[in-house]
Amino acid sequence: MEASFEELQDRFSRRISAGGPAELERGTIVVVPSLTFPAGELRKITAIAHYEERLLATLLMLRDPSVRLIYVSSTEIDPAIIDYYLSFTPDPGDAGRRLRTISVGDATARPLTEKLLDHPEVLQIIRAGATGPDDAFIFPFNVTPAERSLAEAVGLPLFGPPPHLAGFGTKSGARVVARRAGVPVLEGSEDVRSLGDLERAVARLRARRPNARAVVVKLDNGFSGQGNAIIDLDGLRSPIDRSVTVFCAEEEAWSSFGPKIESEGAIVEEQVRVAGITSPSVQVRIVPGGTVELLSTHDQVLGGPDDQVYLGCRFPARPEYRPLIEGYALKVAARLADEGVIGLFGIDFVVIPERHGHGAYLSEINLRVGGTTHPFLMARGVTGGSYDVSSGRLCADGRSICYVATDNIKSDRYAGLSPAHAIDALAGAGLAYDDRTKSGAALHMLGALERHGKIGATCLAPTVDDAAALHDDVIDVLDRLVERRGAATLEAPP
Repeated sequence: MEASFEELQDRFSRRISAGGPAELERGTIVVVPSLTFPAGELRKITAIAHYEERLLATLLMLRDPSVRLIYVSSTEIDPAIIDYYLSFTPDPGDAGRRLRTISVGDATARPLTEKLLDHPEVLQIIRAGATGPDDAFIFPFNVTPAERSLAEAVGLPLFGPPPHLAGFGTKSGARVVARRAGVPVLEGSEDVRSLGDLERAVARLRARRPNARAVVVKLDNGFSGQGNAIIDLDGLRSPIDRSVTVFCAEEEAWSSFGPKIESEGAIVEEQVRVAGITSPSVQVRIVPGGTVELLSTHDQVLGGPDDQVYLGCRFPARPEYRPLIEGYALKVAARLADEGVIGLFGIDFVVIPERHGHGAYLSEINLRVGGTTHPFLMARGVTGGSYDVSSGRLCADGRSICYVATDNIKSDRYAGLSPAHAIDALAGAGLAYDDRTKSGAALHMLGALERHGKIGATCLAPTVDDAAALHDDVIDVLDRLVERRGAATLEAPP
């Protein structure tokens, strides 16, 4: 008889409780980087099909000879990209022997998990390649009922929140959890389900905050800020869809945004516009059994309208407010642990300068792998370092390591460059990661380069300023590479 999801998760919890958190970094890890979100939200992201590659940073866990890894993807990943990641391990050949990549062979826009469930032959390959629920687990991007079905189909537990608790990771759910944990949130309302709800929520906000200049409406399942819309209160009209509105996704309009509010829900919050405002994030891990671990802090790099769109991050978060957001994050994580949440996730804040320090307000709970997850895994993996909670730094071989990371180095001019072009150019310029100095650039999102002109990088250095300068140098190298290729094309004989 096949084990139920509840039985698999209970067995997983008992295993981790007996062996400790180290059990999460041994045995067989089945990485399923499925972005199981509404397709309409995912289509807003350039090169979204290649976001499955962000979790290739987990390949660096193969530094440990006790780890085996199965990496599942929609389509085959360029072997050169796999080799690039393995090159950061002490013994790439041995690491490669402990890695198995499995492709569904389906390039359609559906989430990977849904594709897997339609391919029982692939499920059987995963099941046969894993070592059973007592030595293996699934590391998902996020968890929905589809991931629950996947877990039961392959007979492996999930390291992620049970699907029935996924609501805590919506924009509305995050506000509810924050209040239960005693953590401040910005003025606003959750569980907005219609344009009428939205209009009433904005009216209440204006009554409580008469000096508010704008509000931001966030779809409950929005991704990377692309599900946000900003309403200028000076241009407020009734009905509300006649108001002056800026949508963070260029293709969005009230004709499409309104139905999404009705189908998935939304929140409305005051859009705070003051000098020095920042949006840091805290990454935590809840181990089966309820242990909460602080993994990292980051300052998010935002862009787009009113800085609503996630572009990258800087590690670590600034020391003047890092203890404040860490304390709030631990309160929220403890509350989630009490509810039965497990997994690795991020908690975002809005930090506002005040006369005698800073005020912090919970913004979102990303109950999934987030934009800061793979840079941290990459930085920890290439350096072999560990996070020092007391200082908030990543430390390796006595060195303190900072980084700046992004998935959004992009230009139409980069299209046509291969991953090898970028890798070789960085090495030739002396910018590639060097384990002797624990600094340099490590690339990711390499598969998006040739077709979409988009690539990512984690730039490691002793200070954040040095890392930011390295990030700029990486862009300069790519620009010069394009210029040289263009010149060579012009000079080539007809």
